[in-house]
Amino acid sequence: MGKKNRQWIRIGLGIIGAAIIAACAGAPAKPDWVDKGSGAFPGDRGTALYGVGVASKSPNVAMTRTRSENRGRAELAKVIETYIASFVKDFMQEHKDYMDPEASGSQEFTSAVSKSVAEATLVGSQIVDHWTDKEGNLYSLATLPLDNKFLEAFAGKAKEALRERKAQILEQKANEMLKQLDEELAKKTERQAQ
Repeated sequence: MGKKNRQWIRIGLGIIGAAIIAACAGAPAKPDWVDKGSGAFPGDRGTALYGVGVASKSPNVAMTRTRSENRGRAELAKVIETYIASFVKDFMQEHKDYMDPEASGSQEFTSAVSKSVAEATLVGSQIVDHWTDKEGNLYSLATLPLDNKFLEAFAGKAKEALRERKAQILEQKANEMLKQLDEELAKKTERQAQ
């Protein structure tokens, strides 16, 4: 065997060895957040809310990434709504003299506050990680820290909703009083006509 042949064999074996090493290294291991899913979890920077989105592999890589991130944010919005609904229900239980948690409008109130806070705070959310499985599905991790900014947004939206609720109650009571006044005026007019 000539020198040139041995040189080509060494180069070929080197390439094959590098390919084997690269294949063994493979894709990064599945991160914990993929299996943990969406929710509120403590971390090194404090508690944060998380949403995990997944999109199946498609020929359009940019669209796959956008779908995965949007689904992560949608999951995050669900977590925020659940988290806020819990706060609002606790508040209504503690302040039964102001709000009746069993009243028919309480569920709508809770839902309205939750949705408005979720919409307001999603602006501060971030996609902090991506991972692709061996089938090509792309996972995205959306997060929102439970910090003062989040709590201020919640407090502002809750106060706004409470003001609206109070205005509705006052308007309803005013309408009831006006109806009673009309009835009394009708009775008085009827008595005077007799």
